[in-house]
Amino acid sequence: MTVTWRSAVSYALTVAIGSWMTGAAVDLAWSAAADSLGPWVSLWATNPLSYVFLAVTTITLTLTRRFTAPMPVWRVPLIDGGAYLLVLLLWGGLSAWRDGAAVPVDDAFATAGFAFLTLQLPSAWLLSIWRARHLRVVLDQNDDGAAAGWRAGR
Repeated sequence: MTVTWRSAVSYALTVAIGSWMTGAAVDLAWSAAADSLGPWVSLWATNPLSYVFLAVTTITLTLTRRFTAPMPVWRVPLIDGGAYLLVLLLWGGLSAWRDGAAVPVDDAFATAGFAFLTLQLPSAWLLSIWRARHLRVVLDQNDDGAAAGWRAGR
């Protein structure tokens, strides 16, 4: 049993882009309330590493969903949330290291804390739970070579 490629990619795009947009929207609201949109633009909109994060997260979540066995809905955010957090920590640490930070690990965990405060991480978990209910699973091959499929969670 495995999740189809199309379903895994759809799941990963929903979780990665949805959570990233939630974080960006919450941070935009905070920046607008503080009358300081410059840091928001440089962090979210014009930062090329932000888009690298989206691409790497989408690839990681796609491969995680594709190559792990289907599991109960409550376990999906544990596995995929851990993968998402790992990518976030690596991205935060590598960007801090690239910028010459003395202790990139500290900046990586500060990035994770910021993602939690901007609701990026919680929305990733919630989107993961929601999309896990709609994953399409291929059971096995029929005798004629056609794949027999069913919807997970039913």
